[in-house]
Amino acid sequence: MKFLLLDVYPNKPYRINKDQNGGYGTANNYGFGNSVISKILRFVVKNSVDFPPHYLVQLAGELIESGHEVKYSKNIIKNQNFDIYILSSSIVCHETEIEIIKNLVKDNKTIFVTGPFATNYSEPYLKAGAKVIMGEPEMFFHKFNENDEYLKKLPNIVDNFPTYDLDDLALPGWKVIFDDYIPVMKFIGKGPAISIYASKGCPYSCFYYCVYPLQQGRKLRIKSPQKVLDEMIYFNKNFNVKNFIFRDPVFSINRKHTVELCKKIIDTKKNFKIGIETHLKNIDNELAQLLKKAGINLIYVGIESSDANVKENASRMSDTNDNQISKINYLEKIGIKVKSMYIVGLPADTRHTYQNTFNYAKKINSTYAQFNVFTPYPGTPVFKEYKDKIIAKKFEEFTQNELVFNHNILSTKDVFEMLDNSYKLYYSNPSWIAKYLLSKIKTVFNYQK
Repeated sequence: MKFLLLDVYPNKPYRINKDQNGGYGTANNYGFGNSVISKILRFVVKNSVDFPPHYLVQLAGELIESGHEVKYSKNIIKNQNFDIYILSSSIVCHETEIEIIKNLVKDNKTIFVTGPFATNYSEPYLKAGAKVIMGEPEMFFHKFNENDEYLKKLPNIVDNFPTYDLDDLALPGWKVIFDDYIPVMKFIGKGPAISIYASKGCPYSCFYYCVYPLQQGRKLRIKSPQKVLDEMIYFNKNFNVKNFIFRDPVFSINRKHTVELCKKIIDTKKNFKIGIETHLKNIDNELAQLLKKAGINLIYVGIESSDANVKENASRMSDTNDNQISKINYLEKIGIKVKSMYIVGLPADTRHTYQNTFNYAKKINSTYAQFNVFTPYPGTPVFKEYKDKIIAKKFEEFTQNELVFNHNILSTKDVFEMLDNSYKLYYSNPSWIAKYLLSKIKTVFNYQK
């Protein structure tokens, strides 16, 4: 059968990234103020190159292994007849996605919709005429029955929440994606980069607002280190990929697995450049050294807030502030860049508590800092709690850059000012500028050596 994997985006003047925020997607809708710093940040963000949702890449691999013909596109491919269309859903693009579905249904096309947003807000997709694959679609299509009678009897909603072993998955279908574009993430390393998984699922308590467990579940599933390494070697050998970004919610959650994987990567002597997201509670100096030797040069860490009461109110588990500062300082000292992520307008936030968080961010002074507005997403416990307080007129406003609900303490103006000032003041801070310039000098010096 012929499949077209659709990863559509609206024609907007801002950047959209569907693979971010657990697959719900993010959008830098309004930018950040009119200062020089803000304009520079808008330019950098707008021109960043993003990955397609990884589940779509994995889905491509499953279909290829099963002998199907697969194409990937950000637009409808005209003058070609596909048997089945599979569309990746997102909260920030769903109106565009709905229009695409309606047009395909008019032409009597069979279309499936996948992804966490459709899983937790399937109604508009079903109404438009699509079938929704809930949960992770990989194994559903791995075992896909192409019989017409099977398709007719298939319910409009297919429950496919994760139950499979990650080692059973096929090789991710990046070769199909590369036909459309080669993603590059320059802050990881030069040349093409791809996303990859070593584990799925997150058992931590911040599922109150976090969307990662909505599609992957809370049970931790681990891919064997050898399986992960085989994938890396394959894409290095066949596509000259040396840069990988692991999309695990918490990369180092299982220390034994992390150590084994790092040692295998070190043994290859391939000089990979790797980015990961993890929790600081799972890192110590010994593990940090091993991560560095394995090629990990960028770590995303969720700080969220410096206020213990604010974090407790949001069910956020974290290390102590002193430990966070110590660990981030050590990581950057040994050459691993850190991107610290903070949330503006958590439910218990006030101007005072957030100012303390921002002062804390400046004290940490990590190489990169990201500030996002607290957003209650469909499917999360917090959405059920705040459903009657939603003020956004449409879901496409759920961009993580604006307040979409009536906050008990802060106004929309308060939150925007806090967000704007965070970026403007953080990246104009003399301490950060000095540190960043020094790191660039060291990079050039080491390269020349």
